Amino acid sequence: MPLIAACITMLVAGCSEEYLLERKEDKLVGTWEFEKAFYKADHALFRNNITSDYRDDILEFYGDYSAVYIDYSLNTAFPGYWQIILDKDYYHTEDGSGQNVEFFIDVVFYDLVQGDDFAFFGSIDRLNKDKLHFEARDRRGTYTFKLCRR
Repeated sequence: MPLIAACITMLVAGCSEEYLLERKEDKLVGTWEFEKAFYKADHALFRNNITSDYRDDILEFYGDYSAVYIDYSLNTAFPGYWQIILDKDYYHTEDGSGQNVEFFIDVVFYDLVQGDDFAFFGSIDRLNKDKLHFEARDRRGTYTFKLCRR
């Protein structure tokens, strides 16, 4: 009997993770524009407002996990793909209920002219039907992006 209960618990937990992931993916699909963008170099006291670098740029996420980055200033569209990753972390509590769920976004775009690619990999701080906030790191610091649905 304990084996059956353990199997049912694992099945329910697996479904709930899949359900959480699908809900986030459904919320991400659509067209987004940059509302604010910041960059904070490692060990810097303040972050720089770089919103003007992304003015009128658009991110489009499609249900087939493809994506397009439209750079308004370059008048160019960069095709790519996206993925949301769910990370579940367990920690010890008295009642055994301690867990933390985090979502990460991985987006890669291709520059077909230069033959290069660029990517955003970071943690999703907020994702609902109208707002997307995420942070992404590079070798020297952290980007913070705030996007709104278009």
